[in-house]
Formats: sequence, structure tokens, C-alpha cells
Amino acid sequence: MSMMDDHIAAFTLKGGAVRGRILRAASALDAAVGHNRYPEPVANLLAEALMISALVAHSLKFKGRIIVQAMGTNDGAVSMLVAETTSEGQMRAYARFDQDMLAKILSEHPKPGVQDLTGGGTFALTIDQGQDMERYQSLAAIEGDTFSGIVEHYFAKSEQVPTRIQMAVGRLHTPPAKEILRGGAIMAQRVANDENRADVQESWTLVEAVMNTLSDEELLDPDLASERLLYRLFHEQGVAMEVAKPISAYCGCSKQRLHNTLKSFDDQAIEDMIENGVISAKCEFCHTDYKFTKSDLRPPKART
Repeated sequence: MSMMDDHIAAFTLKGGAVRGRILRAASALDAAVGHNRYPEPVANLLAEALMISALVAHSLKFKGRIIVQAMGTNDGAVSMLVAETTSEGQMRAYARFDQDMLAKILSEHPKPGVQDLTGGGTFALTIDQGQDMERYQSLAAIEGDTFSGIVEHYFAKSEQVPTRIQMAVGRLHTPPAKEILRGGAIMAQRVANDENRADVQESWTLVEAVMNTLSDEELLDPDLASERLLYRLFHEQGVAMEVAKPISAYCGCSKQRLHNTLKSFDDQAIEDMIENGVISAKCEFCHTDYKFTKSDLRPPKART
């Protein structure tokens, strides 16, 4: 893995008319998606959703998280997808999919997009501000090939912030014969047009043209540092990158938290959940298996 991986950084073009964020990820993204847990099309879709959540989460001014969800239809293979990133850069994700439907879709669309895989449905972007705070959620129809197009439309219509996102996902071969998921993304946004930011539209038009030249190979190249890539793209306009922050795969599931939840069920509900003497539960994000016996939840009363 390159030392240039697993980070996200903000950048600003000279004059302040355009701001953005750049993300480069390898082992963190691979671990958050579960390495080989999902078929490649589903893993790539999860990786895209994770990068979207990370790009948006990096802009949070408070301790919270961004949750990206896709709820598919019966016409697709992916019925549910969840990807989230905290303001500290901790990522996790999971998806539910139908293997037979996926095979059918792949026979018709060798390189399926998000609409092909989900069959349409609903996209949700949720801002979670933490415990006891109100959540904010925006919904949109799933259309097109990528999540980036949906998010661009959301920012343009709901936030009145013109946005361009370029993302790439691929497989990186590392010695000895190891293959990991790798992703790269750049999100650029035009800030509010006011008298202190002259020629905003002209600058933004140039940014859109430059973003169109960005290749998947550049975003995925482990030897091309983010600073160099931004300079390659925006040196004529002048670009400054802030200090990069790390991103990592992390699941906040807890055996104690699950134990406390199960203890709240009544005795009959607990009996109904017991199979072969234990209650089994698996975290859908990290696939950690948790097992509890009846005595864990209902300790025998001490004799008097």
C-alpha cells in the first residue's frame, strides 16, 4: 500500500471561488467493504457510496456522521445498501443483494450502474448530529449509472451549490499476489457568488472542463500523490491543499450494547430466539458473530 493512501483533504482554488475535497483510499476502503465479502459489482457500488459519505462527512463542523442509503426495488439485485462515515473519518458499510438476480442483471449489463443494480428506488443522504440531536435527511430517486450524479443533483437543487464529483473504483494488485479494492474521488463545489468573489462563473466553467479530463487511472494511481494530482489539474488557477486527515475502517458495534438490548426483551421473546442453546447475532457491517446463552441474559437467581 502506498503511503499516499487512506486520506481525505480539503483544497481551495485561488480566489476562493471553488473549494473541494480529494480522497484516496486502499486498505481502509477494502476493509470497510469487507474485502471479498461481496461480488465485484456490489463491492464497487458500496465503495462509491462510502466515498460519497466520506467526502460529505469531511465538511461537517460538528461530531457526527453522514449516512448514504439506497433502497432498491424488486427489479434490482441490491435491495438495501448503507454506507456511513463519521466526522473522524471512520467508515463502515453493508449491502443486501440477491445472487440470482445479480447474475441475470450481469448477463444483460456486463458493467451495471447503480440504477441497473438497484432497479431504481430511493437514495437517502442523512446527516446524523449525534445522540439527542435531530437528524436531517434528503431523498432522491435513483437514476443513472453513479451515485455521484445523484449527489450532484442534490447539491444543485437542494443546497444551490453547483457540484462536480469524479470517482473511480478498481482493484490494486500488491505483492505477494494480494488484490485489494482501491478508490479515488474529487468533489469540487462553486461557493456562493458575491461581490468579493469575482469571475466565479468563469472559474467554475474552467473547473468543469478540467474535471472532464480527469481519468480513472489518475484517481487510482498509488504513486500519484494527491498534491501532485491537484496541481496537475488546477495549476493554472492556483490550488492549495490543506493538511490531509486519515480515513479508516471501523465498526462501532459492541457485544455489551447488544447484550443490553437483548436483556430488554421479555422471557418469551428470548426463548423464541434461542437455537441450539444460544442466541446468535451477526453485525451486518463487520460480520462479527455474537453469541449469548440464556444464562447470559437471565442469570440464575442466587439461592438464599
